[in-house]
Amino acid sequence: MRGIWIIIVMALGLGLRAQCPLNQAVDFSVTDVHGNEVHLFDILDRGQYALIDFFFTTCGPCQETAPLLSQAYHSFGCNQHDVFFMEISDRNNVENCLNWTNEHGVEYPTISGPEGGGSITNQYLIHSWPTIILVAPDRSILIRDLWPIDTAQDIINALESHGIQQHECPLDIAENPSQPIICHPNPANEFVTLKGDNLGTVSVYNTLGQRVAVIEANNDELCIDTRHYNNGLYIIKTNRQALRFLVKH
Repeated sequence: MRGIWIIIVMALGLGLRAQCPLNQAVDFSVTDVHGNEVHLFDILDRGQYALIDFFFTTCGPCQETAPLLSQAYHSFGCNQHDVFFMEISDRNNVENCLNWTNEHGVEYPTISGPEGGGSITNQYLIHSWPTIILVAPDRSILIRDLWPIDTAQDIINALESHGIQQHECPLDIAENPSQPIICHPNPANEFVTLKGDNLGTVSVYNTLGQRVAVIEANNDELCIDTRHYNNGLYIIKTNRQALRFLVKH
């Protein structure tokens, strides 16, 4: 018994963390807080890796890591290229998670608990937060606990070590555009209006990176019908600028 306690004390002293004990991913299909369906094996089958962050909103290390994950998400192309980011809470409801995404600028899918997120967390035997794992397209879990994370570069280095390449985010917002586009109201209920010179082709994306609408603007003002959109964050991409807006019915 004494030997067991010595091992436990040494582990605590060394700051060892629990990690996901699985070697192979378990499939799940669940709706995120914006109403979009997230099916893990569909993501893997199209050749993308999946980076999954298990978190909860009052976890201090989770709060510190969130902006670093967001930076890495942009560095790898905003879920449009080699890797797909998502986060899963085992205990926070939709409202709490939406507040979290707004506070920390999370643009990738967030799955709330306790039902959907709690079930997935249990399937993956997660007992420490945050636990960040990387799943390969062949369903193997390559990273079972990406830690420590002091900067976004730690995440970037870990992913690049598995051959995942950085890409420009096609949805990034231009800083200080010379001819800014106005988007109102924001949040939107039934309609959102764009005003700006030469809007051109306008695309609307959801947080899965899926294009949900393509509209050709014929003048300097465009009204987009959002009555059939789910509540949540959307990104409007024009020929020179991207804008983010919320739908709240």
